[in-house]
Amino acid sequence: MSLEGNTPTKEILVLCRHLQGIYDSNKTLWTMEQLYENLFDNPTLNHNMLTFERFTEDMNWVIGHGLISFDDDKLNIDGFSRNLLIHFFNEHREIVEN
Repeated sequence: MSLEGNTPTKEILVLCRHLQGIYDSNKTLWTMEQLYENLFDNPTLNHNMLTFERFTEDMNWVIGHGLISFDDDKLNIDGFSRNLLIHFFNEHREIVEN
């Protein structure tokens, strides 16, 4: 998967990592609000907190690059999406590590 001219930011890669971790085969469809609350409405994650607006911008980047699908106001984080996120994160891991 090559996204020439579309290098992700560290923030987007961290979000991709969080999205990998939320995968649950029993729950694959999420609204943007549900996903945000599940990822960031946790006091132990305050150091990783994104505003909802920033989260939405980053999610639009992720959706626009085909890493997860969005249909009928639902984000689909299924096994295929999870594998794409893992591959994408690993391909750009050096951005997070630097």
